[in-house]
Amino acid sequence: MPKSSTPQSAAQTRVLGLDVLRGVAGLSVLIFHAFLIEPTHQGWWMRFIGQGAEGVGLFFILSALTLGLSWDAHAKKGMAQSRWAFWTRRFWRIAPLYYIALLVAALFTRGNVQFAPRAMAHNPFTWGSLLAHLSFLFAWIPAYQNSWIGVGWSIGTEMSFYLLFPWIVEKVIPRVRPEGLVGIGLALVWGWPWFLTHLPFMQWPGWTGAFQLWSLPRQFIWFAIGLWIWKRSGWKPHSGLWALLWIALTLSLANERWINPQTELLVWVFPLGLLVWLVFHQHWAMRLFSRSRLLAYVGIRSYSLYLWHWLILQAVLLRFVPDMHMTGTEGLLVRVAVLLPLSLGVSVVSYRFIEQPGIRYGRRWIARHAVLRSTSSSGNGGESLSDSR
Repeated sequence: MPKSSTPQSAAQTRVLGLDVLRGVAGLSVLIFHAFLIEPTHQGWWMRFIGQGAEGVGLFFILSALTLGLSWDAHAKKGMAQSRWAFWTRRFWRIAPLYYIALLVAALFTRGNVQFAPRAMAHNPFTWGSLLAHLSFLFAWIPAYQNSWIGVGWSIGTEMSFYLLFPWIVEKVIPRVRPEGLVGIGLALVWGWPWFLTHLPFMQWPGWTGAFQLWSLPRQFIWFAIGLWIWKRSGWKPHSGLWALLWIALTLSLANERWINPQTELLVWVFPLGLLVWLVFHQHWAMRLFSRSRLLAYVGIRSYSLYLWHWLILQAVLLRFVPDMHMTGTEGLLVRVAVLLPLSLGVSVVSYRFIEQPGIRYGRRWIARHAVLRSTSSSGNGGESLSDSR
């Protein structure tokens, strides 16, 4: 029996494959933003790059899937996760780097709205905005939904999903089939913007269109696909037709120019979900791709890469390097050639000195709290705190 077919090595390969996909997602968003600065449509492959923003959706699918796998791992060890422990772990995973990125963005931009995200250019640097971002409530406030660092909307959306995740697992999934969650997500893609635009006596300024597109209800379809893959993990792909279907879907969709953002999301969510499903189950057609150590290396640092690249591009390179404004294919290649190594270098440093210490501190915090609870319980004659109430 090959070594890769043992349970232990299979689990390791599976994690490696998910890291590879994180690397793909991070690189696709980076290249898309390099394209977005001076868009060009020379060749069909430029259309593919122009839809690289859907890499954020790939992040969301992977997030829901890995959260579910982590939840299962705790359950198998007899360690039922409390909601407090789950939220604490998530906070210390996301917040330290995000807070530092906010601070760096404020120092670089210094209140200059020229370098603020377009959706926030009307009023980006206020105390209300700061409080909304520190509390992660900005995801639900149209005026503040995107953060000073330019890509923060997805962090707010993901933190909103984290808040709901234990409730979804404990209350919703036992009553609603995974296919039902996908159906709810599909309905919200169209239903959420329709609901907002038909609220009585509500006049939405033009800049609030991003709120209809970026908030959790519309983005929930990505998380629902990840939850489906988690709960239907027994459905393993065996036929190579699945890989051929993925290739056909990806190439055909990339050759289109999607004007309606709802339509673009709906047509991309299924090939990206199919890609995650194939890689997660180590389908033979994806085996070589899913073992890329280089992409996995990028994927492990993809959160840092995602947060820093837009700030580096817009507040540094475009500001001080004239060649970054070149048009056409040559301009895109120059921007990527400069942006990628610089962003990855910063990401390697921030992963080591910000992300990892934050993760370790969160674990110590949870362990310390568990010890305190255990001590309190033994002081009550073995009665738990919840029982004593």
